[in-house]
Amino acid sequence: MHTSEPNPTDLHGVLDRFEVESNQIVESFLSDITSQAPPSIIYHYTNDSGLKGILETGIIWLSDVFKLNDPSELSYGFSIFLECLRNRAPELHRIAVTMQVFLDRIQDSAQYFICSFSEDGDDLGQWRAYADNGCGYALGFDAKALETAFAAQMCGQVPNSATFPVTYNDAKLANVHNKIIDSFQSLRSRIKQSETTLQEDVIKFLVLLAAHAAHASLYFKHQGYSNEREYRFLRVFEANHPLAEMKLRFRPYSAIKYIEFDWKNATQGALKEIVVGPAAEFSKASRFARECARMFYAGTISISRSNIPFRP
Repeated sequence: MHTSEPNPTDLHGVLDRFEVESNQIVESFLSDITSQAPPSIIYHYTNDSGLKGILETGIIWLSDVFKLNDPSELSYGFSIFLECLRNRAPELHRIAVTMQVFLDRIQDSAQYFICSFSEDGDDLGQWRAYADNGCGYALGFDAKALETAFAAQMCGQVPNSATFPVTYNDAKLANVHNKIIDSFQSLRSRIKQSETTLQEDVIKFLVLLAAHAAHASLYFKHQGYSNEREYRFLRVFEANHPLAEMKLRFRPYSAIKYIEFDWKNATQGALKEIVVGPAAEFSKASRFARECARMFYAGTISISRSNIPFRP
């Protein structure tokens, strides 16, 4: 007997189709920026403990995006998504009103881990924000070597892992969001939201919509941060992925999930330079960097100082 009501198999097919289409939308955007050659050197700003740890262990951390120091990393891009929803049909406007609830459930669908580098190894804002208020270091890595090792270790391609320059353009982000919303809207018509037996599946669909909006947002930041020239390494796990690869570190009242990227064993010689921060005592700070390199690193590293006349 024919029925117009979607059965579970059909509904799962809708969800799977939305997953595929949303990933294709992001991949299409990424192909434009990843087709360009990476910069020759990318920099990671850190303090003295970070420098020692990265050299000694050979590990760089990718942290859970939901526990970043700056929560606006994700919320800003998501606010553009909500604005796109509000500008659409009335029923999508209503979804926007409650979408924050689904943002809180994104980790039911996927988990995102990132590590940030910069194409600029001497930026005052980053010295202040990420390198002990100018007393720390910027570690310069061969970008191509690091990308190759990352892709090999993370065993995947977009949407599972990606390396890319962050885009500072709200219009481009809105375009990506609108394409995801178009896919959602066309597939949503196959689900009868009035059927109470399907409400949990409808919720899954909305969580998936929020997850893909958040995922797309990870490739963008507000224009006000464009001086950072951020170059981002991203790894995405499905919610049911085994936790063996994930570790925990602790801050006051907070446990932060992270994964490890073993750059040193995979890319001998990838670290090319260390820049000493503008507020550091150069002789002392450079000596510390040189000793760490001598003890823990076999490659040749140049050590220089920032050119910025820093006033603490």
